[in-house]
Amino acid sequence: MRSIFSILLSILFSLSAYAAPSSDVATRLYESGDYRQAAEAFLSLAKVDGISPELYYNIANCYAQAGDLGNAILFYSRANRLDPSNKEIRNNLNYFASKVEDSNRAELRGKKISVAPDHETFFQSVDRHICADVAPNVWACLAVVSFILVLGGIAIYLFCNDVKLRKIGFFGGILLFFGCILFVIFAFMSASYYDSHDKAVLMAYKTELLIEPSSDAKPASNQLCQGTRFEIIAEETDVEGRPTWYKVRLNSDIEGWLRASDLAII
Repeated sequence: MRSIFSILLSILFSLSAYAAPSSDVATRLYESGDYRQAAEAFLSLAKVDGISPELYYNIANCYAQAGDLGNAILFYSRANRLDPSNKEIRNNLNYFASKVEDSNRAELRGKKISVAPDHETFFQSVDRHICADVAPNVWACLAVVSFILVLGGIAIYLFCNDVKLRKIGFFGGILLFFGCILFVIFAFMSASYYDSHDKAVLMAYKTELLIEPSSDAKPASNQLCQGTRFEIIAEETDVEGRPTWYKVRLNSDIEGWLRASDLAII
């Protein structure tokens, strides 16, 4: 009876290992040039072990090597959102995004239309740095450290006899208190950006934006290539509440509607 139980356990473990390939298996597939299978293996790992910047980065590398710029930019973007401080992820994302931009520019056939995102204003740049370039946990850690230093300033003010040190503790504590509040606000702003679903990547090979959410509508833009990133500004849903069309924006020149099936939300 015990041996039968052991056999059943070994079968279960074998099935589990088969269903969820190890990272070594995925790495070997990648090194052997089987990039699509490697991506699938890494995606299976994500279902078992959960997501991480490193896992998304590996998946993106697989798709990039396979020539699938849509999925490559999608997973580089997701990895960058999880770890905005990682320069390697950001550099790869910018490199492949520039290749997509070059492809979109080639589709213009000499037309004087911008295919790059609009230039940021000063306030947009500050907002991006707060929300997108620094992870929420970094701002939260800074808030905690500031609060601890506030307590230290209070202790210095209450228990120190030196007048200069008491002034430092008092005024330093006030400044750090406001800094702590500011860091908490930044942490919430960054977390809100992390949870937002207003950015998407074009997964269709080539397509045009439409002036209305209808297959019969006229084009609103030239053809755009796989991997183009958009901001989602509106959506149309079916009777069950599922998105069927998205109104997207690349810049002030390029805005229109796309089928939901042509996009992947970052």
